[in-house]
Amino acid sequence: MTRTGVSTGELEAIVERYHHLREEHRRAGPGGSVRRHLQRRLAGLEDEFERLLAEWVPGESGREAWRLHLHHGAPAPAEPGQAGPALVFRGRSPAGSRVEVHELPGGDYDVSVDGASVERIGRAPDLAVETPHLVFRLGELEFHEIFGVPAPALAALRAHVTAPAGEPPWQYATELIADGLIDRDFGLTPRGRRALAS
Repeated sequence: MTRTGVSTGELEAIVERYHHLREEHRRAGPGGSVRRHLQRRLAGLEDEFERLLAEWVPGESGREAWRLHLHHGAPAPAEPGQAGPALVFRGRSPAGSRVEVHELPGGDYDVSVDGASVERIGRAPDLAVETPHLVFRLGELEFHEIFGVPAPALAALRAHVTAPAGEPPWQYATELIADGLIDRDFGLTPRGRRALAS
């Protein structure tokens, strides 16, 4: 199953490590090499925490709530967002109806047409193909795959896949995940491969 979004557990793991290191730092002798080493590790954890917040937690108020939890022991905020069933197909019928298929926990798929859930299917092997122009059939209806990601985001993804050296274009992660093209680690999904091949 494709994961989308950072989990609360991942952020909590950083908070726990940070608090542990901060306590070690407090006990270390002032000015010593151990204290400097711990300070560098704390700074690295803060950088990682901020990167995750910027990529996955929507809104500055949500990010600030997580910072208060890290630095001042405030209660942990709710799930950071972007989590939910992964979009594996979006298409349009010749009559203009839209279908979306999302992968559910456990491997089943939820099929919705024009925003209303209409069916739950247990397996959808055709959705794992990577060849473009996929057609999803629901009864007598055919839906041709469409993509809604902005052109600059798709171009940045294509450039990253073509020459993967350096950082992925994280600034487009939200749009790319919402359209089902990447997973939370910027891995290309079958839908993403179809988008790039279209």
